[in-house]
Amino acid sequence: MIAFYARVSTKDKNQDPELQLGILRAWAERQSRDDYATYIDIASGKDLNRPSWRRMVQTWRTGVIDTVAVVRLDRAFRSIVDMHATLDELSGRGIRFAAATQDLDTQTPAGKLLLNILASMAEFERDLIIERVNEGIANARKNGVRLGRPKSRLSSNRANRLLKEHSGDHQSAAAAAKVSESTLRRRIRESGGPILNE
Repeated sequence: MIAFYARVSTKDKNQDPELQLGILRAWAERQSRDDYATYIDIASGKDLNRPSWRRMVQTWRTGVIDTVAVVRLDRAFRSIVDMHATLDELSGRGIRFAAATQDLDTQTPAGKLLLNILASMAEFERDLIIERVNEGIANARKNGVRLGRPKSRLSSNRANRLLKEHSGDHQSAAAAAKVSESTLRRRIRESGGPILNE
């Protein structure tokens, strides 16, 4: 049986795993194969800790899968280490790995070479993205941009006053202040505790 693996990183941006599965079904048809199971993840490709990927691994370890197919290499791997570890296991079990749109096939020497080149490029691309994001954050901080959630402007005095007005009900006092209950409690702790009776 062939295991079709499709991955999208998010449900947004019009990503649809069905596009990948359509390509994989056409690829299997060209191989005169119609015996397949599908595994779909909506997850980052940074590591292999994905629910459907883990299920697929458990299935191939039972011996019922003879081929793992993806549309492109980056749908399965973003790390060369992960790729090599996986391909070593597949090879040891006599399981073929193929990327349908990249002419990658572990049954051919050229496919093995191309696999290594493309895996290196995928990891390089991921590292560049991380580097650009980190540079952007550092540049924003250098220019005085505050990152993260804005700090609540609720003072300790106002937190105590609201708590008193709401008869000690933290939830309704927090709602009136338009802050989370934990923020309200933190402001009250900072003042040394609630003052409910004067």
